[in-house]
Amino acid sequence: MNPQLTQAVEKLIDVGCHYRLDELAQCYTPDLQIVIRQDDGSLAQFDYAANLAFFRGLRDAGAAPLNTAVRFELAEVQGDTGYVIATRRMDLGAGEKTIVFTLMLRQQDETWRVFREHAVVLP
Repeated sequence: MNPQLTQAVEKLIDVGCHYRLDELAQCYTPDLQIVIRQDDGSLAQFDYAANLAFFRGLRDAGAAPLNTAVRFELAEVQGDTGYVIATRRMDLGAGEKTIVFTLMLRQQDETWRVFREHAVVLP
């Protein structure tokens, strides 16, 4: 496991789950693309602005912090790209579910930032 990558993702999880939007914005690149395969088989897609709007909506609605627990399956660097696979239990609006995330990161200003995120919500 690459500790720089796991630390970057742990920071992302902490700031996102506690709705610290200014810090969250710095964890992603502006060209962020997120694809989530829902447990019903449908796909949801978000870009940088939509992702931040989602977390802003939770914060503004007074939502409780999200579960920050994570199990890292893989964290490695290949060339100039970091790859992290992480399993989490989260409630994104339809009850708590197990979600497997695959994150792709690149370094910008000596900080690993997520530019692509794929998630599969398990039934």
